[in-house]
Amino acid sequence: MATILITGGTGFIGVPLVKKLQSLGHNLKLLIRDTSDITPFQELKNIEYIVGDVRDIDSLYDAINGVQIIYHLAGQVQVWAKDKKDFYDINVQGTENIAEVALKNNLVLFYMSSFGALGTNPKNSTEPTDESFPHADFFINEYERTKFLGREKINEYIEKGLKTVIFYPGFVYGPGDFNIYGEMVFDIVAGQFLGLPGNGESLFCMSYFDDVINGMISVIDREDLIGQGFVLGGENIKIVEFLNLIAELAEVKKPRKLPMWAGLLYGRFCRFKANISKKRIPYITPDMIIGMKYNWAFTSKSAIEKLGYQITPIREGLMNTVEWYKDFIKINGKNKKKIGIRMC
Repeated sequence: MATILITGGTGFIGVPLVKKLQSLGHNLKLLIRDTSDITPFQELKNIEYIVGDVRDIDSLYDAINGVQIIYHLAGQVQVWAKDKKDFYDINVQGTENIAEVALKNNLVLFYMSSFGALGTNPKNSTEPTDESFPHADFFINEYERTKFLGREKINEYIEKGLKTVIFYPGFVYGPGDFNIYGEMVFDIVAGQFLGLPGNGESLFCMSYFDDVINGMISVIDREDLIGQGFVLGGENIKIVEFLNLIAELAEVKKPRKLPMWAGLLYGRFCRFKANISKKRIPYITPDMIIGMKYNWAFTSKSAIEKLGYQITPIREGLMNTVEWYKDFIKINGKNKKKIGIRMC
């Protein structure tokens, strides 16, 4: 079994990935910050915690002693930050630091990129694109731009001899997510979702979290895949149908539709409140609303053929997700301020 360093191991995808790798018998080292929540791993063995930061390359060299593989999940995944420099420092410079350390020490790097690095589908097209698709000539926000630039850094290091596999998850959903789309699920289940801006006809590639984790683990010991990238997606579904299915499974009213201008106005309001707050993260921002106007449809054909990647039917994945949120609400209630979930 391998000794594996994981960055971003305390995140939504990181926690179940750590648990799965540990259950397979691997020895794990987690790069964490002083503020990281490691309570999900309290009962797990063979885990070493190393305080560091992907922006601090010296801390990375300290972390790789005895390591053969790196899973790099750490990133600025919120689409808003009070200091926009965080996006570049973490998603681009941090990724380059990881690539440099892996290359110089002949380590295998499994890099979690994003659908954002591939960009929206061509204008007026609903044809799913794959991992070879060149990014469009515009970026909706700093998250998308820096995930693209981070992927470009990895490609530069591949040319230098870096042994890596790149993953492109779609919009990942599942139990325990409290990023923007996870919070939408929470709000619909709780009966407090404000509404969907626009007509909701845009296609989104919705990836169930278990599928993504299984896909990322399947590449271990697959030297034949070095240098390749894989979309780890799911069903491509209209966002209105996705939200309506959540409501159906939760047995609540379907979300109402709102004018696009109302969503943009609300996004600006949330962003304004975040800018004047020290800790608040906006529930939604104008660029998130704008992103809903585009198609984000992707195909996982290559992963299915080469990795044996399997896609959970969206109804099944959402049923598991909705049931988790129902149980969460029973225990913790719906008051987001008391729970500590972001709110506008």
